[in-house]
Amino acid sequence: MPPKLTENRLHPAWDAAGADHVVGLAWSPNGRFVAVAAVSGPVTVFEAKSGQPVASLAGHAFGTMALAWKPTGELLATAGQDGKVRIWDATLWQERAALDGGAAWVEKLAFSPDGMWLATSAGKKARIWDSAGGMVREFADHKSTISDLAWRGSQLSVASYGGVKLYDVATGETRLNFEWKGAPLAIAWSPNGAMLAHGNQDATIHFWYAAKPATPLQMSGYATKVRELSWDATSRYLACGGSPAVCVWDCGGKGPEGSKPTLLKGHDEPISAVAWQRRGFLVASGCSQGRVNLWQPANKKGPHVGAVSIATPVTAIAWSPDDKSLAVGGADGAVRMLSVR
Repeated sequence: MPPKLTENRLHPAWDAAGADHVVGLAWSPNGRFVAVAAVSGPVTVFEAKSGQPVASLAGHAFGTMALAWKPTGELLATAGQDGKVRIWDATLWQERAALDGGAAWVEKLAFSPDGMWLATSAGKKARIWDSAGGMVREFADHKSTISDLAWRGSQLSVASYGGVKLYDVATGETRLNFEWKGAPLAIAWSPNGAMLAHGNQDATIHFWYAAKPATPLQMSGYATKVRELSWDATSRYLACGGSPAVCVWDCGGKGPEGSKPTLLKGHDEPISAVAWQRRGFLVASGCSQGRVNLWQPANKKGPHVGAVSIATPVTAIAWSPDDKSLAVGGADGAVRMLSVR
């Protein structure tokens, strides 16, 4: 049974139909648009206030796998199963460049925080591009398929079987090597860059301190493999999936070692998406049952402060830049916009 709502701060704003199963969605930096990628390939850009489509991009043959806005907002990058990285002009909504990812599928991409570089991964290859589409660096092939990418300032983290490597993009040198005999699936740096977390194939989470790279912490006991990770803005709390409960670790003080996480129980199926507000204290979660929950973990009256059913498995959620709206993507291709009051 879902927990008692202390209040309901989630309210439907609009629904829109996408092409099919949503594999990713992203807000433009100014909050004006939401770009939505469908598993079959098309990318639709919606006006965030009204839900009206403003652009329909061809995306990628055989399917789109990832998308990201340049932090300065003028470009949208997509990656797909045609082996290409495509750069789209976010004013004219036209393709500006098509880049060779280096393998049949380009699975991940991420802009650096300053927007200077775009990192991509395809198979065992990780590449760095400038905003004009020029390749500035290709790292040596990893021993296995790259599972995730994450920036730490101007340094790039690359995850594959055997651990996570942190590279200096300017020189190509390895700055830190977090070695582990297992398969990390998703990685996330705390906003202050002090701690790296990765969720794993073996239903565990590892925490690494950048200052102590040889001393990882392992958290086990999850029901499923862990792909969902989200830090709060203060770098103190990490919310994660891996079960029907949102698991929140307190990494302040001595860190998570020896502590028990807070479990936010409000889903009957495993968590499929989780996201902290960009600057606030609310965390949103979605599951394959089609339920979206809103949590305020520190609320003394009760942490459960919002709930909406979208009647289809939740595949992606993302907060608006001002933290006042939550975009939700579903397995049926629909996009739901929720306002937070």
